[in-house]
Amino acid sequence: MLFSPVSTFAPPDLSGAVILYKVSARGNDIRRVLSVALRKAGGLIDMTLEVTAVRGMENAYLLTGGPVALVDTMGPRGYRKIVKALAEKGYRVEDVEYILITHHHYDHAGCAARIKELSGATVIAGAADAPVIDGSAPSPPPGTLNRLGRFARRLPKSLVESYQKFPEVGVDSPVSGGEVIEELGLEVIALPGHTHGGVGFLDRRGERAFTGDLVSNFFGRMGMPALMASYSLEEIFESQEAIAALGLETVYPGHGRVIEPGASRRIGEYVARKRKKAASLTG
Repeated sequence: MLFSPVSTFAPPDLSGAVILYKVSARGNDIRRVLSVALRKAGGLIDMTLEVTAVRGMENAYLLTGGPVALVDTMGPRGYRKIVKALAEKGYRVEDVEYILITHHHYDHAGCAARIKELSGATVIAGAADAPVIDGSAPSPPPGTLNRLGRFARRLPKSLVESYQKFPEVGVDSPVSGGEVIEELGLEVIALPGHTHGGVGFLDRRGERAFTGDLVSNFFGRMGMPALMASYSLEEIFESQEAIAALGLETVYPGHGRVIEPGASRRIGEYVARKRKKAASLTG
């Protein structure tokens, strides 16, 4: 079962896992088979996921130590970086079991279709963003929160849509917040404001989360999501405050460096400053 409330753990019967261990040829296959057998035998297993950042203008994150997963997939040109990151851990694209998409923008969902085609991975994304990701709805127009967005809205629609275009991919599990991805030990958190269906993925025990574009971190300074591609400043602030309330030590942003330590505290201080500045401009 993909989603369920967090359940208590009963020691599993490992006999099936031992048999599978003997017939597996590759070291990584052994680890994957064991994790599958453990999940089937005992339900939710507390596994420590190893996170590897795949960096570019945008970030993807490779999760290993259990089922192989990706949080976001970069833009279409980032495919080789993802392949390289997998290979450095001893994996292939075909080994990816889950693709978690934080929001529908092309620089986060751009390689999802190609990876799913090769691996058959389960794609999980926000329900409100799923129609854009699967191609059944167009990308929303630029936002009106800043001058750049308002200028972009006057450009030809075909030009704006071509900028956000990426290969469509079906979303197997639309989510809206509150779900638990048992196999990965991650909770889904709703993070609207940048996009309507923006979501994050929370490792509560590890005090860390993947938060998409809600907060960036360049040169040691946090920043806002691209306002020209956002729809609600108030919802951005509320989502940032939700992240601040989680007591996180580590946040993995969609752009820039990992925020740690004291990620929630630092984000809380940041959004308080931004709210105060916004109030001064409108007061």
